[in-house]
Amino acid sequence: MLAGDIVTHPSGMRLMSPLRTLHHLAGILSAERFERAAEDAWHLGLVVPPDAADYLARMRRQGRSGVSGLDAWLERTSVRPRPSQSGLEMDALEAIRRVGLPEPQRQHQVLLRSGEPRHLDLAWPDIRYGVEPGHSWWHGGDLGQRRSQSRQRDFEEVGWQVTYFDESMSADIPGAGRQIRQIYLARRALFDHKSEFLY
Repeated sequence: MLAGDIVTHPSGMRLMSPLRTLHHLAGILSAERFERAAEDAWHLGLVVPPDAADYLARMRRQGRSGVSGLDAWLERTSVRPRPSQSGLEMDALEAIRRVGLPEPQRQHQVLLRSGEPRHLDLAWPDIRYGVEPGHSWWHGGDLGQRRSQSRQRDFEEVGWQVTYFDESMSADIPGAGRQIRQIYLARRALFDHKSEFLY
């Protein structure tokens, strides 16, 4: 244990700190389950990647072994400023990985025509294609539908195609993966075709 690994709750109960818990989970969970746990902890504000990287470095300086799962997660988080926003985002990422597509960028920022920044949960910037999983309650009703359509037009205006999913995606992850793959390949072919006329 390092200093600060054990914290005392106001009730008097002694608990492992979030960083110690994260390190422990990295050693006992599968890579997929650990990534979900780590993203949840980041999303809840319990840990941030720079602190987790510092903790891992201190563990190694003390002669304790590092954990490859934590290393891999820290490497993936180094290129994005925000955690995954939902379990649905992780489901979509699982679908993408299952069909063998290149790893998308996560929480990718797109500047709209107005100059306003928007974040896409999963994106391939080189072909301007994104995937946005979201709960149906967010898109429900007339107001929600108008908001969703306006968001889609905002992305299309700057040349992006975005595929939206609701929570029903979780019931058929392979099917969602196949759809994303087909749209990705069509988008890739479109961009490859365009590039032929640039040279």
